Amino acid sequence: MLISIRGRGNMSDIKTARKNKIIETALRIFAEKGFQEATISEIAKAAGVSDATVYEYFKTKEELLFVIPEKLTGDALREFREKVLPFLRGTENKLRAIVQTYMSLYERNPHYSALVMLQLKSNRNFLKTSSYEQIRDAARELLGCIKEGIADGTFKKNIDPLLVRSMILGTIEHLCVRWHLLGSPSNLVDHVDPIIELVLDGIRADAPVREVTVHLHVSGEGVKVNDVSAAGTSREKKGTGEK
Repeated sequence: MLISIRGRGNMSDIKTARKNKIIETALRIFAEKGFQEATISEIAKAAGVSDATVYEYFKTKEELLFVIPEKLTGDALREFREKVLPFLRGTENKLRAIVQTYMSLYERNPHYSALVMLQLKSNRNFLKTSSYEQIRDAARELLGCIKEGIADGTFKKNIDPLLVRSMILGTIEHLCVRWHLLGSPSNLVDHVDPIIELVLDGIRADAPVREVTVHLHVSGEGVKVNDVSAAGTSREKKGTGEK
């Protein structure tokens, strides 16, 4: 009986390892060739299994594509919640750690970030999958942090948490897409602190408020701009009148 149980356990481990190998191989090939150009036969050969074995785990090529983010995002989110989050103190530190986790995940796994940013984001069928729910769950962690900061007085009461989250994720995704398509920036993680400081400068509860009144005077000579700050300083600038 003990041998039988151990045998079943080993078989389960083998199947899990084989499935993970297929997913890892598919991730690389999808990222390098694109979903349309990649084939199950190519993935199977690279993974060292037969076509039939791939279909044993995944009914279609699209199903194989969609399961990739579920594993990687799920693993990253689970690690963050279990190994990082319990040791964080302060909302700002938590916000920084979340952005760090995003950037590290995308930079350490370039095939994954290329797949998500360049292929999956535009696939409507993907938005209906459990994998997309994992991505939304990660985004909810960020949203919860912003709401927590509003509630505890760290962030301004009048900010829109959904808008702040969109600004952060939009910046991350924009940098990631440029990284893949243009090779710039040279890395992603170095931008964590600049992103956080820019965001915090705008949402901190103790951030100074500077009111600016702008007067425009349009004439044939162009546009004259007069900025009057709350401190009473002013600045004049002539535009060219060009649009």
